[in-house]
Amino acid sequence: MVELKQIKHFVAVAEELNFRKAAERLHITQPPLSQSIKKLEDTLDVTLFERSTRGVHLTKAGEAFLGESLKILGAAHRSVNVARQAAYGEVGTLRVGYSASAIFSKTLTSALADLLSDRPMLNLELHEGNALFHIASLKAGKLDAAVLRADLDEDALSGLSVSRLGNEPLFVILNPGHRLQEKSSISFRELAGERLLLQPATQRTFLRRQVESLADKTGVSLSRILEVPDIGSTLCFVGAGIGITILPSSVASMAQGLITVPLTDEGFSQPLILAYKAGNPLSNQLKNFVNSH
Repeated sequence: MVELKQIKHFVAVAEELNFRKAAERLHITQPPLSQSIKKLEDTLDVTLFERSTRGVHLTKAGEAFLGESLKILGAAHRSVNVARQAAYGEVGTLRVGYSASAIFSKTLTSALADLLSDRPMLNLELHEGNALFHIASLKAGKLDAAVLRADLDEDALSGLSVSRLGNEPLFVILNPGHRLQEKSSISFRELAGERLLLQPATQRTFLRRQVESLADKTGVSLSRILEVPDIGSTLCFVGAGIGITILPSSVASMAQGLITVPLTDEGFSQPLILAYKAGNPLSNQLKNFVNSH
């Protein structure tokens, strides 16, 4: 079997066409270099060099083997670099989970943009889902990190590290001309009788549960609900006057052309967190970029 060391020796001699100079370049003496080349030729059962009083020259077999040897050394060098970069979180695939409302956080999106700019060899996979699903995926090693808008207890987050990205208060999103558009703030009771556009109950999102909790606390019936599967469609329907919705501040800031009014009820604001497994170089890289914003 041909060894990588033998290929390095061969390339040095092929490029120098001089055993003494090649030995000096490799920081070894000439006899072991000659033995290495002889052993390589015996293994390949071909003559790689023609030796004469006028010097050393590559044979046809040697010329062909040189091209392949350079490819092998190049691949070996890249493999070493990739391994080292992976150890520092510079290559690989970063798997990030997010809840539908959490991905609008500018802190997160700016951190992801800077991370990908600084680590161009890094691949990004995004996975949408609810907070409980992402927590289970993190613990099972199916995700590297997850950005969640949820007030989770220590037991739910056991075994995970958490970085707080800030608080996310809720806003009521109205179409222009709505009866409540002039209000500086809105209480949940004032939404009685309105058609609320909410995420489907089957998605089990924290935002849906939070709205339901506010409705229970204030005694407001949620009998007029239109379930909409994604936030983009929700904002479109609000603009069309089909109903109103309640979304976190990061999403509300992107509701161009619509009226956004803060909700004032107790429990309207919840933390936005980045959950990850400590010791994972990829998630540590993301955490560092998030903390720098």
